[in-house]
Amino acid sequence: MISKVDRKAAMRASLSAEKRDVNARFAAADAVLSERPGGLGGVPPPQVVLDEAQAGRTFSAENTGPAQQRIVAAPLDRVHENPLNARHIYDPDIVKELAASIATRGQLVPASAIAHPTIPGDYLLIDGHYRKKALAAAGQHSIDLVIRPHEGDLELYRVSWVLNEERSAQSPLDNAFAWRKLLDKGLVQTELQIAELLGVSLSTVNKTIALLSLPTAVLDRMRDRPEKFGVFVGYEITLAAKKVSEIEVLALVNRIIEEDLSSREVGAIRAKLDTGDKRKPKETSRQYKIQHTGQQIGFLKEWDSGKVSLEVVLADPKERAALVAELRSRFGLFD
Repeated sequence: MISKVDRKAAMRASLSAEKRDVNARFAAADAVLSERPGGLGGVPPPQVVLDEAQAGRTFSAENTGPAQQRIVAAPLDRVHENPLNARHIYDPDIVKELAASIATRGQLVPASAIAHPTIPGDYLLIDGHYRKKALAAAGQHSIDLVIRPHEGDLELYRVSWVLNEERSAQSPLDNAFAWRKLLDKGLVQTELQIAELLGVSLSTVNKTIALLSLPTAVLDRMRDRPEKFGVFVGYEITLAAKKVSEIEVLALVNRIIEEDLSSREVGAIRAKLDTGDKRKPKETSRQYKIQHTGQQIGFLKEWDSGKVSLEVVLADPKERAALVAELRSRFGLFD
């Protein structure tokens, strides 16, 4: 019987091996850059091949054998974004902060990429999109890349997802867009296949993709602060959207952003939206005391809704019979 491969654990091991050799890779990249002080325009992207001791492992988490990897300094305009990137939403403030760091210290960590499958000499990022944006913002013209073998479109997405999870996880909203694309492109057929691919629960996948059922205006607002909307908070929003208007859902999203509400707090608010507003408003009532021979014997009460209540105690049977007869006559109650 074949034992099940723990893809995520294997990927962590692969990343750890890669980090141990990162200084060697930086040194190799610096050597290439020093040999080309005039830049890289007009020539094929340079390639530095490391030996097996430096190279670490290939990007497939299942392949545990050492293999050669290349580090290149590639022109930014020859590096294309991953069409199956796990991250879809980028914070411009993070890009600015990273650009300032790069302007001071340079690019410290190479991005991961593959040779472009259809454009010779170009590259396709696996991850490192923040670094590419920051390099452009810092006025740089090239990016250091670790070139890995291409093992198919689905693996291109999966490795992007795992690398982000290890470093700075994408938001559930990122995942929702990416997982929908996997389904639309036919790379997976069911949500269960996504769960098995990434090692997450099917419930997480269901609740995450359900976010895309929200109105466009709500999704746009969530894009502003995606880190505020975890899986459970997002699920509460989708439940609320089934019961209340778009304006009310937007108000809830704004409260989550402004008040930093927990999933429990959001759940309580959603429950009130479901039921609290449907309760009848409290009515104003007026009560009149009924007195006889100086003593209170009952009261008459009326409400704005039209309800009238009479409660009276008549000890004298004749008086009681007379009152009942009068009321029966008034409302046409006959035997």
